[in-house]
Amino acid sequence: MAESRATLAAFGVQVAPLRRRTARTYLGRVLVHPYNLLVVGSVLLLSFIGWSPLLLLLGLGAELVILCVVPWRGYFRRSIDAQLDEADRAAWSRARECLIRQMDIRHQQELARLDRLIDRTRENIRRRGGAVPLLLEDGFGLSRLLMSYIRLAIAHKAGQESLAMTNHSELMETIRSLEAIRSASAGRTRGLSERRLSIAYRRAECWSRTREGLEVVSQKLATILELIQLMHEQSMTPVDSPATCAEIDRFMRELDGFDTGESAQRELEELDMDMDRAFELEELEAEPTQHSRPMRLVAR
Repeated sequence: MAESRATLAAFGVQVAPLRRRTARTYLGRVLVHPYNLLVVGSVLLLSFIGWSPLLLLLGLGAELVILCVVPWRGYFRRSIDAQLDEADRAAWSRARECLIRQMDIRHQQELARLDRLIDRTRENIRRRGGAVPLLLEDGFGLSRLLMSYIRLAIAHKAGQESLAMTNHSELMETIRSLEAIRSASAGRTRGLSERRLSIAYRRAECWSRTREGLEVVSQKLATILELIQLMHEQSMTPVDSPATCAEIDRFMRELDGFDTGESAQRELEELDMDMDRAFELEELEAEPTQHSRPMRLVAR
């Protein structure tokens, strides 16, 4: 964050300095706290209405106890730290917006896309059950990388504006005409043409350096964009969990055992059905035999 604030200061953006959290900070917060002001005001009002010095002394004693106890309590310090952090983040966001407005529209859109990619990367890592690395936390690696992107985008816009102010073809035509004048003139005219020609050479050299610098800045901007895209794509890569494979194998074994039990049950049922059919056939065969014996006796 300190490095980012230095970058903002280099671009002329005023950012409130980070406040040191000392004992005086927490004492001041206790003094201006609404509840404390309400207690102090009530005691003063009651003491003046009743002209009671004792009540005033009791109120001052209670105030001293509050000032000696409350600033050192953990819950109070955590609350004050949260408020100070929120104020610092708000100041930082306002200063960052001032810088973003100095960028080109295309780079502003790319920066908004990068912010979305970083948020999705954090969500993907949390969804997979992992801890978000410090590199992705606010104020650490990627925040500094985004500040570098903003700084480069502003420099890129300034370079483009500088190139747009110079017509390179006209400048080269001026150089050629000055060279012709220098070769054809003499005396003071030749000296003045040489001076103008020297300035034109420097302008051409500056234009070439600016164009080369723009190309370098464009490559750096593209590198930052591709790096953040790579991190986002890596966060979306599916993870093969050994526990899931073991769970699948366990269910397969239980399913095989369940199928084996069903097969054995079906075999037993089929065996019972075969035995029932056999008994029925024996009974059917036995019935004609019993009926045929009396008929033979009657015939004799």
